[in-house]
Amino acid sequence: MKICTLTVPLPPRRGPPVAPPWSPWRRGLRTAVVIAVLAWLAFALTATLQAQPPPEVLQTHLYALETETYSLEPFAGAGGAIEVLGRDLLIVTPRGRLALMTPDGALRYLDGQVPMGEAGIEIPSGRARVADILLKEHSPGRFELFVSHHYFTGERFLFRVSSTTLLRDGQDVELSDAWRTVFDARPSFRPGFAGHEAGGRMLTDGPDHLLVIVGHHGAGDSELLEDEGDLGKLLRIEIRTGAAETLTRGHRNPQGLARDAAGDLWAAEHGPHGGDELNLLEPGRHYGYPQVSYGLPYTDRSAWYGREGRHDGFTRPVFAWVPSPGISALVVNDRRAFPLWDDDLLIASLSGTSYIEGIPGGHSIFRVRRRGRVIQYVERILVGDRIRDLTFLPDGRLALLLDSSRVKLLRHIDEDRAAMLTCPASRLFVQRCAKCHSLTKKTHRAGPHLVGALGRRTGAVEGFAGFSDALRSLNRVWTPRDMERYLVDPQGFAPGTTMTGPALTAEEARQIVGLIGGGPYAIEGLRVGAEERTDGRGGRILVHRIAGITPGRKYAAQLRTRAANGKVAYSEVVTAVPDSLGGFVLRWDAPAPEVCATHEFRLRADRKTEWRPWRRFVPLVE
Repeated sequence: MKICTLTVPLPPRRGPPVAPPWSPWRRGLRTAVVIAVLAWLAFALTATLQAQPPPEVLQTHLYALETETYSLEPFAGAGGAIEVLGRDLLIVTPRGRLALMTPDGALRYLDGQVPMGEAGIEIPSGRARVADILLKEHSPGRFELFVSHHYFTGERFLFRVSSTTLLRDGQDVELSDAWRTVFDARPSFRPGFAGHEAGGRMLTDGPDHLLVIVGHHGAGDSELLEDEGDLGKLLRIEIRTGAAETLTRGHRNPQGLARDAAGDLWAAEHGPHGGDELNLLEPGRHYGYPQVSYGLPYTDRSAWYGREGRHDGFTRPVFAWVPSPGISALVVNDRRAFPLWDDDLLIASLSGTSYIEGIPGGHSIFRVRRRGRVIQYVERILVGDRIRDLTFLPDGRLALLLDSSRVKLLRHIDEDRAAMLTCPASRLFVQRCAKCHSLTKKTHRAGPHLVGALGRRTGAVEGFAGFSDALRSLNRVWTPRDMERYLVDPQGFAPGTTMTGPALTAEEARQIVGLIGGGPYAIEGLRVGAEERTDGRGGRILVHRIAGITPGRKYAAQLRTRAANGKVAYSEVVTAVPDSLGGFVLRWDAPAPEVCATHEFRLRADRKTEWRPWRRFVPLVE
């Protein structure tokens, strides 16, 4: 980004300066100008840093998902977590900074930070991280904030659960400076430990207990097999005393923990070199690590984990991925937000590795359809970035924390909205033209509607009086070529026009004129217009008018629509008599044909000639 500087010239000095009586006013004005320019630069820089990519659409089996992406300050290291706070999102970075994001994406960092080491001691890079956060409300506006994280004493690392008080009054959020140690896992570690294998997810378990699942941190097999240690175990911790009870064991790197509506506990766990697991956790069970795993050793590949691929002698996972997509956080679907997903499990992933040969498998959400405790199928929803954590916001959106220091929000949309976002020409029209013009309804905005604009006279449409004299005086009919010229250079085409130049390139103008006229590939001068009507029952009907055909002749017409989900719908008019406007109408009920990307039609005259080739057009659905 170019940073502009403002240089204010000073008069040359010739002897002692003599200040005119108005010099304080001039200095004040100069100062005000400098402050204003610097403020503008700061605003511009902030706007540049906060600029968000346009929405995208993720197509899934049951839903089209619209994405919104918001940037955070760049993270140091990996880790971090998100948690819902009222209508907002509480975010913690891998190194313990806390931030609040409002539903519209506004972000502010809070005072205070998770204590991750003794004061004045530098923490070795790449090891310590925050694993999870959890809020427990004690009274309106008063929460206890729990954080699972690493803590450096100067010589050794601890895996710790800490807590503090969080107060909220409207948009004001305050953290207490007093942090309390709730629990320290045994044993501690020397620098060089596997901090990325910490596990650390938490759940509440009644008013007085927490569930914490702890990873193995790269410990040796003998340490994991000891009864006294806390590594590789699901623990039930009494909040007041820190006393820990072992519920399950044999876990390697459990990245996700969730409880479903029936009270069952589910854990998503990294296996060694493949063999990621989805486990149903039951007290007293041993899940096998390090004795058995579907994965392979990272070094000596001849040394299997037990009888290869069998998981004998221990509790088997409900589902396993081989090879591994690096599964991470786990939530149970909120059926209020995504009712078709029912009580499915949603599991995030970190790796870009494929778990099906030839298909990208990581950087995804895996939707696990289950019937009680039995897995029916697993759908991969490719997101394209490492997903560290996920949760549902009260407004129904699914929030993802990405390792690229961003937050992505997903919401399901109907096919109309999906079509608008996935069709390049439609997106272009929405970004540049839709604020002032409608293309599907005969409703004027700041500018006239564009229904049937091609073929009508410049500066003339019923109900709109805001045309400039420049357009009225042209006294010509809009052709595709003229409209393209006008969109690229309004003043050059009609000097004095009041339309603000939309700054379109010639190709962009061609795409928009293709929308207005039904596509750049007309058959012998045919024009296809689209408008939305209401039937007698109050339902929506999308009507396409094919104009420019020969008056007095009967035609057969056929239209087909390929929807975003791949389905194809056909509409056929066997005999179509031209109407008074020199065209005829193809009518069908919404919503199937309203998908933007691929509408096509073909004609034949008097049902005797061959069908003319399919021609594509792209009507916009606003």
